[in-house]
Amino acid sequence: MMEYIKPKIEFYRRRDFSEKLNVTFAFIRENWKPLLKYSFYIIMPVCLVQTFAMNSFFSTYIDLMSASAIGTGGFYGSASSVLANYGILIFCMMLGGAIMSGVIYSMMQTYAKRENRLVDVTLDDFKDNIVRNTWKYLRLLLLFTFVYIIILSVMIFLAYISVYTLALTIPIFIACIILVIPLMLVFPVSIFEEKISMIDAIKKSWKLGTATLWGMLGLMIVLYIISSVIQTITMMPWYIAEMVGMVFSLSSESMITESFIFKFLLYILGLLQSLGVYISMIIGIIGLAFQYFHAREKVEGVKIESNITNFGNL
Repeated sequence: MMEYIKPKIEFYRRRDFSEKLNVTFAFIRENWKPLLKYSFYIIMPVCLVQTFAMNSFFSTYIDLMSASAIGTGGFYGSASSVLANYGILIFCMMLGGAIMSGVIYSMMQTYAKRENRLVDVTLDDFKDNIVRNTWKYLRLLLLFTFVYIIILSVMIFLAYISVYTLALTIPIFIACIILVIPLMLVFPVSIFEEKISMIDAIKKSWKLGTATLWGMLGLMIVLYIISSVIQTITMMPWYIAEMVGMVFSLSSESMITESFIFKFLLYILGLLQSLGVYISMIIGIIGLAFQYFHAREKVEGVKIESNITNFGNL
């Protein structure tokens, strides 16, 4: 009996809210094996460093709070260690987010181009795209981080001047939130439109984002809730172990938390937590891509233009 082959998922197509949600999970169901396989292999080195920095951060933070409470020395040494580990943690999270987006979008590009989609796909089929896409994502992320720091500095400065200027920080904060939502599309725009410049990608994301604002907002909220559930499930064992360790560190049983077995268990649970964060990101990354496909088809009619071009070539 001939095996039924599902039609290839069409990217550029206008979809309502439920259709965008369904197609996101349809793509994941069809390609979950290669998505998980290559995401796991590529993100694992980042997770190893990130988990170490995360556990070190919380360990030194607890020591810092204990030293501050009982008035013992070593406050500045612990504080510098906390800041160093926090900096490494933030860097790993930024790099990991860029890598995950680069990997997932590279696989989506490969899915659209390959006749066999992602069946028997190998890393050689899309490794060049991973590097290019990750670098694009990272540049945009650094740009937005720089702008965020500037805006935050302005808000702090206004809050410091007087009570009247402090009131200005509220509309600035609200305006920033409103501006960020349409600009979320800048990442798929810059990746799926390979020759577009950074400035043009920002302009186009604003155009597409404002045209489909409420649909994108609703989709992102739903996907964020689903991702948060996955993150919570993978985080809870590590969080419970951290709380147990904190209780023991403040009691006479503090030697338990210093044992190799407990630290190793805490590291493994932290590694599971880090992997859970990145794996859950797959849902939002794919969902944002389908929101971009919908927005571009709605605003520019990519599919219609393509059909007209193909008809003319017949």
